[in-house]
Amino acid sequence: MAEKNFCLRPKYLDDFKCDGSVCGAKCCRSAWNIGIDAATYKKYLRLGPKISQHLRGDESGEKFFIVHGDGACPFLTADNLCKIQREHGENFLSQVCASYPRIITRFENFWEVALSPTCPVAAELVLLQIWPLKFELVELPKKISRLGANNILSGVPRRIAPKIVDVQLMMIEILQDRRLSIDERFVALEKFLMPDLSVSNVGVPAEKKLPPEIETIAENFLVNEILLNVWPIRLDSDIATNFKIFFAVYKIFRRQALTCRTVEEILTVAGEISRDIDHDNEFLQKLEATQ
Repeated sequence: MAEKNFCLRPKYLDDFKCDGSVCGAKCCRSAWNIGIDAATYKKYLRLGPKISQHLRGDESGEKFFIVHGDGACPFLTADNLCKIQREHGENFLSQVCASYPRIITRFENFWEVALSPTCPVAAELVLLQIWPLKFELVELPKKISRLGANNILSGVPRRIAPKIVDVQLMMIEILQDRRLSIDERFVALEKFLMPDLSVSNVGVPAEKKLPPEIETIAENFLVNEILLNVWPIRLDSDIATNFKIFFAVYKIFRRQALTCRTVEEILTVAGEISRDIDHDNEFLQKLEATQ
């Protein structure tokens, strides 16, 4: 009998609807090329030169891309729909296009999914929630299984995987303790993750308090980050290093959010930070080196 797969998911997923007419298909107008899997690359090659001329592969022959032209995906239509999907059906979408802004990570028989705030529709849905975000551990939904994982974390022992989820849920509980400021919650989080630590990396909570509205957005951003980037095992390092970088991500968000004049600007900041983490392979390493 096959072992069951489980999925830790936010309940807000049920409310998300991708609608290019709302955001102007921003994800298809981004500055980066769109990565596609090898199977999709081969499938697109068979569609003829009008499609294949926009495809590229790297020198390794293992990574493939749809190359943007004039700041947009060449397959984006004037009404912000996908030409490939319109002409050939949803099954012809690449894994990235079908799943975005869902980011799906797998370690052993556990899957985690969250929405990336790089999508403005997702950012508004996730970060502007007034009540604490809710999560559930369920048997892996068929839709998530069909989409497949964007990221697969290797080296996680099967016996440890359930304990990682327990740790993440406790991290979420601490970060959602609204009796404390966000800075105070990080002190509590550090004590939970590293109870034997003699010298705190967090230090005294910041004197300048976040306004309540920004603090709620910061809470939602951080809680969503736990699933989005699978903290505290995001980096191939120990818990202390992962916590240190997770805290550094918060400090960047905090510093930039305090300079924003509107909620819309804060949502943009959250998206930019998430984009750096997701699309710049050296971002976290550089961040670690500066700590």
